[in-house]
Parts: sequence; C-alpha cells; structure tokens
Amino acid sequence: MTEKEKIAEAIRKLYSRGLITLSEGNVSVRKGDGFLITPGGLRKDRVEPSHIALVSLEGEIICGRPSSEYLLHLEIYRKRPDVNAVVHAHPPFALSLASAEVPLKYPVLAEAVFLLGPVPIVDFSLPSSRELAERAGEASLRHDALLLENHGAVTLAQSLDLALAMMETLERTAEVLWRGLLLGKVKLLDREQVEELLSLRQRYGLSSRDWSPEDFLWSL
Repeated sequence: MTEKEKIAEAIRKLYSRGLITLSEGNVSVRKGDGFLITPGGLRKDRVEPSHIALVSLEGEIICGRPSSEYLLHLEIYRKRPDVNAVVHAHPPFALSLASAEVPLKYPVLAEAVFLLGPVPIVDFSLPSSRELAERAGEASLRHDALLLENHGAVTLAQSLDLALAMMETLERTAEVLWRGLLLGKVKLLDREQVEELLSLRQRYGLSSRDWSPEDFLWSL
C-alpha cells in the first residue's frame, strides 16, 4: 500500500469510527522535505489517494488542495523532526473534556500513560489560523498528544499506524474519565505504576519526550 493509500484509508477510518464528521479532520505523513496531507473541501468518506496533497516544509503547496489545517501539521513537523505522522480529529468525549477544561493528564488507564503520556489542553485559537498552528507546535515540544480547546485533538508519532492508535486510545481514555466523573469516582494509577509505564515507553522507543510522574495530575 502506498503512502497516499494509507492516508486516504486513515481518514476514512476516522470517519467510520465516529472520530470525525464528514467535514472534519485531517491526516498527514512526512515525505522528504515536506508532507502529504488529506485534501480540503471533500467529504472524508470519499477521499482517494489521488486527492492527497503535498506541502513543503517551507509552506509551499506543491500539488493538490491541502486541508485548511495544513499550517498546524507544518508547524509540528518543523518543531518535531522525530515525528513522521500527524492525526487531527474531533473525538466527542475528548472534545467534551477539552471544552470543560479537563485535561487528560490524569493517569486513569495504563494504555494511555504508555501510548500518550500527559495530554494538555492548548488554548483556543480559530481553526486553520497561524495562531493555532504556533500554539500547537509549541505544545508539541513537550507532548505527543494534544487537546485543542473547543476544537478537537491531535496525535503525533513516528508512524501513521501509531498516531491512529494514539487517537483511539485518547478517545477511549476520555470516555472512561468522563463516565467516571459522572459516577462520582475515578481511581487513578499510583506514582510508582506511572513511573514504571513511562520507563517501559522509553524502552520501546515510542517517543523522545522524557516525562515523570510530576507531569501528571493526581487530584480530580
């Protein structure tokens, strides 16, 4: 499967799994001195490999019509040379928490600590704006997953498969936390368990970010 085929399949998966609507979301993969990205102005269930656009790391649109959020992807690739794929979606539970100013920094699920690390909320900026791109790019220096206040979520990884898995994990974690808050009780992992998971993450080489239990929140 070509890179363009993988990107087209990825955006359709996000739609089929309810992580975006027909008009939302974008996916990109680094390619040489630029990146391939899903198109703008097209229903997400109809994206084909031929629709995928190419943008240089200087911001030049080389071919196609990229998503209006291409600046967001551009800034992350510039800031994080270790990142090869970026997924931007609007997962409903994660978006609900972001809109309520509840970050995903609570160690609720082992899988989330391992795959995502602490997930902050990036202050609201208008979608597709340079301000949003700059804020997300700055936050990506410390984090591999972001909640965008009143907007959506972003995951970034060494591969597209991993970035997609991270987005699914982010939404599952948000749902578990949301339901726990509704029930009135959320049991968190302890600091020793989080430290062990972070060490395991480093051994698997999932990220160059060096987190500690102090990067998480411990009181709901």
